[in-house]
Amino acid sequence: MKKHALWSDIFREIWRTKARFISIFAIIMLGVSFFAGVKATGPNMLDTAETFYRELRLMDLKVQTTYGLTKDNIKLLSHVPRVEVIQPGYSADVFTGDKALVLKVYSYSSEKTLNQYDIIKGHLPKHSGEIVLDDRLDGKYRLGDKITFTGNGKDAELSNSFGVLDYTVVGFVRSSQFIEKKNRGTSGIGKGKVDAFAAIPESDFKLPVYTEAYLSFTDTSAVKAYTPEYRALMKQHTKAVEQTLSGVPKARVAEMRVEGERKLAELALPKIYVTDRNDNPGYAEYKDNADRLSAIASAFPVFFFLIAALVSLTTMTRMVEEQRLQIGTLKAIGYSNRDIIAKFLVYGTLASLAASVAGLALGFTLFPTIIYNAYSSLYNLPDIIKRFYPTYSIISILVALICTTLTAWIASRVVLRSNASILMRPKAPKNGQRIVLERLSFIWKRLSFVQKVTARNLFRYKQRMFMTVFGVAGCTALILTGFGLKDSLGSISGRQFGAIMKYDVLVALHADVSPDVVDAHKKLITDESAITGTLEVAQETMTARAKGINDQDVNLFIPVSVDSLAQFVELRDRWSGEGRKLTDKGAIVSEKLAKLYGLEPGDYLNVLDKENETFKIQVAGITENYVMHYVYMTPAYYSSVFGKEPVFNTELLNYTLKDKASEDTFGEKLTDSERVAAVSFSSSLGNAFDDIMKSMNVVTWVLIVSAAALAFVVLYSLTNINVSERFRELSTIKVLGFYDKEVTMYIYRENILLSVIGIVAGSGLGIMLHSFVLKTAELDATLFVPIIKWPSYIYAALLTLLFSGIIMAFMHVKLKRIHMIEALKSVE
Repeated sequence: MKKHALWSDIFREIWRTKARFISIFAIIMLGVSFFAGVKATGPNMLDTAETFYRELRLMDLKVQTTYGLTKDNIKLLSHVPRVEVIQPGYSADVFTGDKALVLKVYSYSSEKTLNQYDIIKGHLPKHSGEIVLDDRLDGKYRLGDKITFTGNGKDAELSNSFGVLDYTVVGFVRSSQFIEKKNRGTSGIGKGKVDAFAAIPESDFKLPVYTEAYLSFTDTSAVKAYTPEYRALMKQHTKAVEQTLSGVPKARVAEMRVEGERKLAELALPKIYVTDRNDNPGYAEYKDNADRLSAIASAFPVFFFLIAALVSLTTMTRMVEEQRLQIGTLKAIGYSNRDIIAKFLVYGTLASLAASVAGLALGFTLFPTIIYNAYSSLYNLPDIIKRFYPTYSIISILVALICTTLTAWIASRVVLRSNASILMRPKAPKNGQRIVLERLSFIWKRLSFVQKVTARNLFRYKQRMFMTVFGVAGCTALILTGFGLKDSLGSISGRQFGAIMKYDVLVALHADVSPDVVDAHKKLITDESAITGTLEVAQETMTARAKGINDQDVNLFIPVSVDSLAQFVELRDRWSGEGRKLTDKGAIVSEKLAKLYGLEPGDYLNVLDKENETFKIQVAGITENYVMHYVYMTPAYYSSVFGKEPVFNTELLNYTLKDKASEDTFGEKLTDSERVAAVSFSSSLGNAFDDIMKSMNVVTWVLIVSAAALAFVVLYSLTNINVSERFRELSTIKVLGFYDKEVTMYIYRENILLSVIGIVAGSGLGIMLHSFVLKTAELDATLFVPIIKWPSYIYAALLTLLFSGIIMAFMHVKLKRIHMIEALKSVE
């Protein structure tokens, strides 16, 4: 049998029901584009960074010692297994004259290959007296400007480090060592942090020893950054470098004693620091942000596709019901069930495939660009590299086909069970029956005629009611989850760096200093009238380890005075607000750490020190905390666990200063003290964390806009189906004398009521979805605040009602065009 007419009818049906086809197309396209786009953004971000690191040859490891590296030390590094490049260099912190900025100045040589610079303007230094600046200073300086190095009034010492102190700006660059825009690391001068980096010719340095050495290895060139394989290699190489240099401290001290006969008998052994890329500002955090996106992308699109499948099922079922007469006719003239089903399968497949192609194109290009541009305020990286991911494409297409083609097959199979004679007659309407409200006469008799009709219609068509309520609830839940994520992320900074960490300044102290230096520092603190409280604390970083759980960095926090701790750090239960007090019988651990390791009071946490020696810490309580892991203990309990006295290497300060200028001045005073190693202001930490969360706000807005678009399409589809199913009913009431506005309100009342029910149900569903997404997107070192503020509920409800109102405005035009005579014609 020739089937040209059947295929012509298939494409004619697509054109005749354009609105239905477009609604299915739009729903599937939104689901696919959101899934593919957000899912691809995380890998694209990592791929962009990896390409940037590889092009500029970012080092694998950095080696430093407190007394510098000699040429013999550099030669010794050549014995490290699989080392490829050893690049020694110089660096120093300086002020920039009248600009009062702190620069980290690095040596540059065109012959050295690691840690190259990406030129934004101008050129790299070629001659003595030329300097290139961090591109974040572009605007404060211009090409050709002069810069003079100064050093806290100790210019004589600066002259011992540099052969030239006056430089001409010849370029602006960015470095793979500093991908974060605002953070350039800590400094031993000024306010305790570096404002920007710079590079000058290596010949302009006069230092007798190298300040650092950068290493790369032969087995890392083919391994991508951030991967588990790369991290494993770095652990191996770090250990190998430390073993190779294990004899350097004693040899270096002996060498210096011979040279100084300048007095150095009591000289302490130098410390060796071997750090990897994670020590670079922003490096590890960038990976964390990419992981957040991937986690959200794994949870959110599932709901998109569930709603898409629901609406597609409803739409395809309605389409099959409309085609009953034609299906019966085709069966009667000899078409097989397979031929008849083909019409609906082709309809659904074309819609899903076309939507998938458009969704993938939109998702792989638009979403990564929008989200990455949001992060560009934090990171100094080139434009995002966008890739095509076959895996995500195949998953998207398969899910899309399930949502449409499978639902079309199910709906048509149900109808085709009937024989041709039954299908060629209209489907018998449901028997009329009394609804629940009619049995409650004290309510029913008080309802108007219109209200009674609305109630009957709602309860008569239960499937339609359920579909509308569920569709509205799902969309409301998605929108509410988006707003809830914004609330949760925005609440972390205030809680962590205000309510919990109540101190204003954290001062890292040098341990090996003379009593005179200690006394001078104490006098500085005492003389500063703005300081309202001080507390010395021993801080030490260890590694928590348990089988089947990722290793976690844990900050041990030991206050010298337990009674004074509450003025600086609040220990409390997150749910009850009940305070936690340190005792000598155990430690108090932060909540996320306890959650990861399944810890309860009385349990033990295993931690490893830098020598990989294991210690057991008993958990006495759990405290609220949102960023990083902390273990709080008394000095006595610390001594009982580790067999040594704690070294109080940190000082917490509270002060009355409120403006940044005063903070900077105070920071300079602190860093001038020989006892101070670094200064960190809580306000700066809070602002930095707020900046991170602001970038995440863009991601949540992407979620909100996508969910809102889905809500609009879903409401349009369900309302359109509702109106299409009731053309004969609506034509009847028009014939009975209802005006156009009354006919619209006839439908609109039902929609408003169902929308309100859906919004209420969606609010409850949104709370659960919000909690699920938070748990999914949460990182190991972060505890998200499970909070949804009341305005978010209002915004979600208003958006849903707004879409419902806009759609009914469109439907009003459609209802005005109903041809009553044609609609009321009988099939017979």
